Amino acid sequence: MGHLRVDQIEQRIWDRYAASRTRKPRKDDSVPVLISPGTLRREFNVLRATMRRVWKDGYLVRPPEIEPPRDSAPRDRYLTKAEAKRLLDACETPHVRAFMAIAVYTGARKGSILALTWDRVHWETGMIDFQEPNKPITGKRRSIVPMTRALRAEMEKARKFADGEYVVHWHGAHIPTGLRWSFAKACERAGLTWKPTPHHLKHSVASWFAMDHVPIDQAADWLATDPATLRRVYRKFDPSYLRGIADDFEL
Repeated sequence: MGHLRVDQIEQRIWDRYAASRTRKPRKDDSVPVLISPGTLRREFNVLRATMRRVWKDGYLVRPPEIEPPRDSAPRDRYLTKAEAKRLLDACETPHVRAFMAIAVYTGARKGSILALTWDRVHWETGMIDFQEPNKPITGKRRSIVPMTRALRAEMEKARKFADGEYVVHWHGAHIPTGLRWSFAKACERAGLTWKPTPHHLKHSVASWFAMDHVPIDQAADWLATDPATLRRVYRKFDPSYLRGIADDFEL
């Protein structure tokens, strides 16, 4: 749609784009593969935000009314705690193990972990502050969480290999993205029968919290996630939250 003027974007244009938007081809792709509904919705949200910005700046009489794509179904697959432990034990290099330990013990997002610097690891209070200084707080909030005993031990090990300001680094260099290959290899060594992504780690921690009956507000603060999202997506992982109704339900 980049060749179009902003006032030319309408439902017909979006529908045509959505029907033909394919992902970057992979080696095993014999035909083009459409992007996932979640990716399409993220692109729609960017387009909608752009349209509203242009409208507020006076370049449109009103923002176009374009129907959003449907939400994809919430993911059900998550790592069990046993799988997470195997995955952590399968990490062979310090930077991958540090990333994995922080992810499985805090549920922080990949970007938050890769941006974490040692000055925000507070040893005296045992807290980790994932909020970057001078960075605006967006909808993807970043939390301040306490280190578990196991995570503190992992962080102390990582400190011995520290080379620069970033907790997760490669020979002192910041890792802005990446870890996809290293993560996939760790999953293979762990003997997992499926292919999780780094985001599955946050999803798994949220699922564990639900199964362990952690109160919604506490889980939301820990994971920097909206409580409504936790109720909508993760309440089903609490096997007892409807049990009382079933036990008392009779005809």
